[in-house]
Amino acid sequence: MTGDPEDTDRVPPAADTAPRPRRRWGELWGNGDFMKFWVGETVSLFGSQITALAVPLTAVLVLNASPNQLGLLRFLEYIPFLLFTLVFGVWVDRRRRRSIMLVANAARGLLVGLVPVLAVTGSLHLWLLYAITFAVGVFTVLFDLCWLSLVPTIVPTEHLVEGNSKVATTASAADVAGPGVAGVLIQAVGAPKALIADALSYVVSFVFLLTLGIQESPAAPAGRRELRREISEGLALIVRERYLLATAAYGAIWNFAVMINETVFLLYAVRQLHYSPGLIGLIFAMGAVGGVLGAALASTVSRRFPFGRVVSVAAVCATVPAYLFPAAGGPEAAMITLFVVGFFMLRGGIGVANVLTITLRQTVTPNRMLGRMNASMRMILFGIGPLGAIVGGLLGTSIGLHPTLWVAATVFVLSLVPLLASSIPRLAALPPAPQDDEVAVAVDS
Repeated sequence: MTGDPEDTDRVPPAADTAPRPRRRWGELWGNGDFMKFWVGETVSLFGSQITALAVPLTAVLVLNASPNQLGLLRFLEYIPFLLFTLVFGVWVDRRRRRSIMLVANAARGLLVGLVPVLAVTGSLHLWLLYAITFAVGVFTVLFDLCWLSLVPTIVPTEHLVEGNSKVATTASAADVAGPGVAGVLIQAVGAPKALIADALSYVVSFVFLLTLGIQESPAAPAGRRELRREISEGLALIVRERYLLATAAYGAIWNFAVMINETVFLLYAVRQLHYSPGLIGLIFAMGAVGGVLGAALASTVSRRFPFGRVVSVAAVCATVPAYLFPAAGGPEAAMITLFVVGFFMLRGGIGVANVLTITLRQTVTPNRMLGRMNASMRMILFGIGPLGAIVGGLLGTSIGLHPTLWVAATVFVLSLVPLLASSIPRLAALPPAPQDDEVAVAVDS
């Protein structure tokens, strides 16, 4: 039988295996398909930061939403990750991923662009904003699952770390600069009209995706297949594959801890330290710079040092500094400095760890199951993580905000247990990619 084009992308031809001088800034600058995807996704990520601020401000300033209504709006933004991720993971493995990404970006662009139109015509109501937010969330789930599964098909296995690092770097850069750009734009034209910029960013991403030169086939054959069985296969893969299980447990506990920390720290800074919103935003922004640097350096450090050791050190840096938040004391300048250092180290460590663990998951997962693996993984991470905000609120009310920061720091450290107890720290390099995709597809068909 003929080979799948996606499989041939994962294993470089023999003629290309001769050693070549490594480019100083990476090997993917000459990969046209990856660069098109990366540029389009970068523009879209910055546009999404505008929506992240403009949509809630539209609800508050234009529609006079109450705190409960605003909370419901945020809930509807994230609930699609819990409702649809597993089903979409199966669908992504049955379809051409780029085609789904094109549909998702077109839909998100239209939905986001609908808000300013409704606002200008006086037709925008809160229930419509709820519906649009939910629908955008659905297509975001679809797009995210696809890009995580598409990158390994356009980037050779030995360059996956670099590819994931580039995407993570621009995502972190958007986290730093995006809110500032969004604030200026919203101040200039108003919250609803600012969403036009995000709608246009999806158009840009759509155009770049459309120009990709890949000849993609579905990773798994369509036809009559049992949905429940395929979902179970994705979950079973995580339980069976030791690297996937360790990174899933680590990521879920870390997300749980960070939701406790960020929820309680915000209240602690406002109510007990009496920090202004501007100062709090500055602390978060300076801390987010660590995420940019961590994601940018992940590829370099993983080439120079053993893979498992880099993951372990990064994970420690992403957890232990959480004790700086409850331990900070003394003059205000010293406390602010410790808070910035704490967030900087947490974000820097997780920036490196995320790039490398995502690459590890992509490497050990057969191509035909990438969609289901990513879906199951995101279901675990997004399902458990947000519960930390609820637990943080309950603990903050019962034992106090400052003691809860000590609890959050301890939970951070506990996240290290499944990772350090696994075989990941002993990895000298990425394990070999599975070679049974073609056989597995032939058997299933």
